[in-house]
Amino acid sequence: MVRGADGSVSLMRFVSASVAGSAREMVSLVGLLGLVIAVVIFVYASGSFLLMRKYVDPRRGGHEWRALLREIWIAGVTQPLLPLFYWAGYRMDLLVGLRHWRWHKGRAQANPDGDAGTVPIVLVHGYMQNRVGFIGLARALARRKPRLIFGFNYPWFLPLASNAKRLERFVQKVCNETGARAVDLVCHSMGGLIAMEMMRDEARRDSLNIRRCVTIATPHAGVMWKGPFLGVGSTALRRGSKFLLAHAGTTVSVPTLSVYSTHDNVVHPKESSSLSLRGGRDVEVNGLAHLAILFSPEVASHVTAFLDEPDLLGDVVARVET
Repeated sequence: MVRGADGSVSLMRFVSASVAGSAREMVSLVGLLGLVIAVVIFVYASGSFLLMRKYVDPRRGGHEWRALLREIWIAGVTQPLLPLFYWAGYRMDLLVGLRHWRWHKGRAQANPDGDAGTVPIVLVHGYMQNRVGFIGLARALARRKPRLIFGFNYPWFLPLASNAKRLERFVQKVCNETGARAVDLVCHSMGGLIAMEMMRDEARRDSLNIRRCVTIATPHAGVMWKGPFLGVGSTALRRGSKFLLAHAGTTVSVPTLSVYSTHDNVVHPKESSSLSLRGGRDVEVNGLAHLAILFSPEVASHVTAFLDEPDLLGDVVARVET
């Protein structure tokens, strides 16, 4: 009996030691992963801010340092959540606190043509990101007016044309699910190029189901970065790419707003994001970095005001000139 008890105690000690060892290994692994993420974020932010200086007006005082620290902080909060948001965030309005799904869905079905308050919003993320980047903007939009807000994920490393087809199918899915005939698009960075490609293709087939589009920090004229990119689709981001040249001679297919910063550390100079010569509307904000622009109350106000504008008869849907 004593031997049996001693054996049980020994087994329990062995199991406890094994669990403690595994816990220490897990803590060490998490710590190492956190360190790697921190280093990558610091290199991204500090390197891109240095490269940006050549293309933007200089800033005085501590404005640049504050913008850099804010970008590092936002990246540090959002990037560790990237894996989670490949699963979460399809319904961004529910995620950020809007709970009136049945009521709002009923309104969308009762008004299939949609007014500004019933048209669903589809969020389209940028390069190397997913819908986690929209957690701040989605919350701001939902707090200003209850809307159905959907987050679209796509494989950013694939060609933009194939992702435009994915976005088209996602928009149709949202329309089928909500009963709406059209959606509003709110896009960040490369997501804006994917939206423009999808709308150009749909306009050719006369099957457009987009009411309005907002692009935020989108390089409509390309990025100045000449270094390496990850993924096939990223080649379209370069200034002078065949993709961008094909779009340069077209007009926007729906009322479109381009919001961009005077000091975007990824998309610069600021004129790279302009759509005014292609029939769009430009809004310039001051001093916001590439990720921080999605967490700006000023940007949220511009987006909300544009989406809430009444659809006037003068809002003619322009067709693509090829």
